Amino acid sequence: MKKREEIRHRSLYDGSVWKVIVLASAWIVLSTSLIGWMSYRITRQEVIQNLKTNDLPILARSVASQVEGRIGRAIETSRLLADNPAVEEWVQGGERDERLGLQVKRVLADLSGRYDYANAFVASGTTGQYWTESGEVLGVLGKDKPEDDWFFQTLEAGRKSNVSIDWNASRQDTFVFVNVLIGSVSRPLGVAGIGLSLKKLSEDFADYKLLEGSRVWMIGGDGTIWLSDDYALTGSNISDRMTDAALTQWRAGDPAEAYVFEADDLSGQLVDMIRYPIQSADARLLVQIPRSRTTGFLGAIANNSTAVAVVSLILSLYFFNYISRRMADPYQRALELNKQLEGIVEDRTRALADKNREMTESVAYANRIQQSVLPAEETLGGLFSEHLTYWRPRDGVGGDFYWVKRVRDALWIAAGDCSGHGVPGALMTMLSVSLLDRIVEQDPDASPGQAMSKLNVMLKDTLGQTAREGLTDDGLDLGLMRVCRGRAAYAGTGIVLFVRDERGMRAVKGDRPGIGYRRTPGDTVYTDHEWPAGADVVYYMTTDGVPDQNGGPKNLSLGKTRLAEWLASYRDLPLTEQRRRFEEEMSAFMGQEDQRDDMMLIGFKLKV
Repeated sequence: MKKREEIRHRSLYDGSVWKVIVLASAWIVLSTSLIGWMSYRITRQEVIQNLKTNDLPILARSVASQVEGRIGRAIETSRLLADNPAVEEWVQGGERDERLGLQVKRVLADLSGRYDYANAFVASGTTGQYWTESGEVLGVLGKDKPEDDWFFQTLEAGRKSNVSIDWNASRQDTFVFVNVLIGSVSRPLGVAGIGLSLKKLSEDFADYKLLEGSRVWMIGGDGTIWLSDDYALTGSNISDRMTDAALTQWRAGDPAEAYVFEADDLSGQLVDMIRYPIQSADARLLVQIPRSRTTGFLGAIANNSTAVAVVSLILSLYFFNYISRRMADPYQRALELNKQLEGIVEDRTRALADKNREMTESVAYANRIQQSVLPAEETLGGLFSEHLTYWRPRDGVGGDFYWVKRVRDALWIAAGDCSGHGVPGALMTMLSVSLLDRIVEQDPDASPGQAMSKLNVMLKDTLGQTAREGLTDDGLDLGLMRVCRGRAAYAGTGIVLFVRDERGMRAVKGDRPGIGYRRTPGDTVYTDHEWPAGADVVYYMTTDGVPDQNGGPKNLSLGKTRLAEWLASYRDLPLTEQRRRFEEEMSAFMGQEDQRDDMMLIGFKLKV
């Protein structure tokens, strides 16, 4: 018995087998190391390429749009001031009309007091008087005064308006000055305009920094840093912040075009930079990100690859030794192998269950986030006399949404169907709602068609879909309604508005081009439909997921005609009861058929 045990545990192979084991283990380690090294190189190249072609341009374009937006609003405000008939008549009359003077001074005071402008002014070419937002004459302009050269140069420049940006050392602030001619370009009566402080933008610049150590600067044509994420650097010159090699790169190429380059900074670190033009002023944006911050995580990959190679060598030696010793006992080997497989299956099953739970919890949390963007029931109850909402994303979250917002005396209502399902569609709804909020807040008097045209341009710019080629081709169908002073206006694309009044049920159709897609031209105009708003009129807007849903005995789509018939049959019911009836009929119609698309229906009566 003892002899049998000795034979059982005796080595079943000689030294040559050990050589094969070591050689095989070394080959596995070499293969693992090579794959790790290649993965490191490829990942590093892709990270740098993505930073230069995507992250930097998107960040620079976003920051530039903030600056351009501020300056653009200042230019528009200055034009409205200069083209004000009261300003033109008052200046032409030598500022002697007290009634017009009070009106003009009130406008100047409002621009400075109610908006974020540093100052507002009217400079008369008739009397030479410089009127400020305080309603007083700051002084009389003269050609013999060098500090007044800007006024006479503006009169003689032959342009309606010009913009200048200047760093004021005494105020420690950067100002945008917009000068607009009063009257015609050929016979100007004077100059009007505003001054805008950009100090707030420096605080915003700090929020745009991608990584620690990155920089965001706005630089003038003479190299002065007008704005910086570190406000202490504002007013200094870019030549003091860059090496000679980096300055050479900075000055290379067409200054009117975006330019990505890399160079060492003053500390000797390699940084990736983009120079981006600010079109409305003689300025350029510079965004700088240290390469070490971009590729820092790759060091962990290299360390992990080394650790994997060492562990692989140890495990390979142990594995080959273990298998070789068990080859003489097939039954024991089968039992051990079965035990290992059971353990692997159990671990995989547990891992899959954990992953499934994490994904389910993630989708549920995303659903709560998306629902928080939709108008609350309390909000809808305060804006409508009656309402119903039916929102059913196919994958927990989706691309359908409804949106309501009151701006001044106008009430806006929208129903949207963004491209994609699940999380991609939900991201598009968040972006679309954010842009709609911005559009109606900036221009509350716009018509629905005008608001949709602006949304088309902003969405294409945000997603980089202004060209025929791009990373995405996303957009949305939208029905947009505006109610103001007893009038209702509607524009839409891909969304049908059903109107039920004393004449019965009718459909208001929109236009064909979708919003934001690459194939949709940036100058697309959407048609406005307008009618008197009535308190007894019921409006319904739905996405195409409802009429396109299959069901019924023949498994055909519901269709817009049958949907309209359903809605018309509810005419004597309150909207809350209509929602219950609609859910019951839709559930019965679908039966066991899977939901094909995100579905959304909103109905409402106006408070008129």
